[in-house]
Amino acid sequence: MFPARICLGPLWSVSGLILLERYIFKKAIIAVAVVIAALSGVVWVVRAVQEVDIILSKGQGIFTYLQMISLGVPTLVAAVAPLALMIGLIQTINTLNDESEMVVMHASGASRITLFKPFLACSLLVAGLVYFLTLFAAPSSMATLRSFVTEVRADLVSVIVREGRFQDVGGKITFHVGERAPGGVLKSLLIMDARNKKETFTYIAQEGVVSKVDENTFLVLQNGQIQRQTEGAENLSIIRFNSYAFNLSSFSSGKTGGLNSPVELSTAALINPDQKSAMYKKNPGRFRSELHNRLISGLYPIMVCMIVLAYLGAPSSHRQGHLIIVAAASATVVILRGITIVIENGMAANSNLIYVAWAIPLAAILGCFLLIFNDKNLISQSLQARIEAALESVAKTVKSFWATYILRRRGEGVSA
Repeated sequence: MFPARICLGPLWSVSGLILLERYIFKKAIIAVAVVIAALSGVVWVVRAVQEVDIILSKGQGIFTYLQMISLGVPTLVAAVAPLALMIGLIQTINTLNDESEMVVMHASGASRITLFKPFLACSLLVAGLVYFLTLFAAPSSMATLRSFVTEVRADLVSVIVREGRFQDVGGKITFHVGERAPGGVLKSLLIMDARNKKETFTYIAQEGVVSKVDENTFLVLQNGQIQRQTEGAENLSIIRFNSYAFNLSSFSSGKTGGLNSPVELSTAALINPDQKSAMYKKNPGRFRSELHNRLISGLYPIMVCMIVLAYLGAPSSHRQGHLIIVAAASATVVILRGITIVIENGMAANSNLIYVAWAIPLAAILGCFLLIFNDKNLISQSLQARIEAALESVAKTVKSFWATYILRRRGEGVSA
């Protein structure tokens, strides 16, 4: 427990936080950093397991494998940071309550602002991290990942695919190479593209060679035909060609957002997009949606901080009542974040949802801010008491039902 004298001493540091606030800030930032590292590590391991086939079945080395799974780290850290902040702040408050430090703080005259300042400073640091990742690091890493995946897929075709075998190179695309000739020429090629459920394309060519044009990689097929099988149709559509360029960049399977996707464009390119580009002409709403998603992302850590303080800013000594408040705070954050994710997904098609996406975190921040500075809780003590009474009643009913019916029936079964 911290010394009682730091509760009363008006000692200010260069940062503007008194000694007590610095103590709380240190505990909070350590807890948040540990949770961010833990959650990011779990997500990274899950992604690593999903991509392990790069080594097992695609023939790539461990260095290539580590590069591919590491390029997605900025995106996943930005995604888990608000949740990690919530867990870290709640853990800090729980620790202060368990060690009776919250009670001492309030008994010595400290208000909820004593928590507000260090927690807000912590949330602003997390918001800065999220903004850096979403505005700069994540788009760059996603663009690099797309180029890297394209090169790997090209290597799969030109180097890894073996003669006389049907091999799945990912994304429901199957290759068969009859023979390898000098100069990287592939003979007797067959490619089956089943990515589209409604139609399947089969490419047959006498030979082909991998060629790079700008940032794209193509397999140039010579003297062959394209067979198109539509779902529900009995006949094939056949197109013969002398030369056809099969785009290997499409092998990303959507993991990098596709060629020139708004997800991998820089923030400056989203603010001032190339209106002549094919992607922009096809769906300009995706550019607008992606830009606003990045700009809003930094508000979520601040929203989380305000909600946690509005629920848990007051001292609590009753274990059950405290758990109710923790559950309510967590549920509020999860529900609001879930709603914003749904809205973000619809912003590309409906521009009016942009206002709703901005309004939700801003309204939550403002509402909780007013509650905190008026020293009010989102769950009043009377409501908390009613919830506790209702839970105790439910627990007694379940216990009575178990004792009356379940155990009695078990006893009857044993006696029979």
